[in-house]
Amino acid sequence: MGACGHRRTGAGAALIRSVRPSPHEGRGPRSWLLLAACLAAFPARADAIEENEPRIIRLIFEDCLGYIRYGRTPFEGLATRPASKEAIDQIPSRAPDREKAVELLSPRYVASWGRDADGRHCFLQTVWWAERDGLPARLGVRAKDFLGRVTERARSAGFEDAFPADTFSPLATSLWSEKSTGHDAGPLRPVSFTLLPTGSDEATGLMDAGLIAMGGTPQGRP
Repeated sequence: MGACGHRRTGAGAALIRSVRPSPHEGRGPRSWLLLAACLAAFPARADAIEENEPRIIRLIFEDCLGYIRYGRTPFEGLATRPASKEAIDQIPSRAPDREKAVELLSPRYVASWGRDADGRHCFLQTVWWAERDGLPARLGVRAKDFLGRVTERARSAGFEDAFPADTFSPLATSLWSEKSTGHDAGPLRPVSFTLLPTGSDEATGLMDAGLIAMGGTPQGRP
């Protein structure tokens, strides 16, 4: 069974702790990143999803990774505005600097980033009322081979460990990480990330990749 209480598939069945695998599933404190993944585990159907895989790749490998490795401000040049209190409340309370969160691309998404004792964190989540209110979905991808494409891009960015699920699904967590340092917390923890779909359009076969959670430390980078 997965850490959210449902069955998980593929190599991604490793427990996420600060989006890193752990041999002790169910033991010890779990990170707010795992909580975020659980909150997005059961998406509703999205009526219309805008296909834009390059945007998702940018959010992961330029915005979030650029912030965590080099301290660059993420999401510059993209449509943002201060997030509402209701949207901020959707972010796990342990997330650093969540009060500075922004609405990103659409009222559908809330994004935050910050630093704590375990390093830097970058997070994007779909608000729970997105489908109820028909909020525009801007992060559509074709599920077929999507995780393979992410894995290829991740390896080129220095993520040596890849645990993609068998399919891009809210019920199967995928994980990518820099080479293990033997540390799951603190200043030696490697950068790792996960992403999940938070909506789908059966007519077009598109999935809304509406949850990204990345965390880690620069490890000597400026």
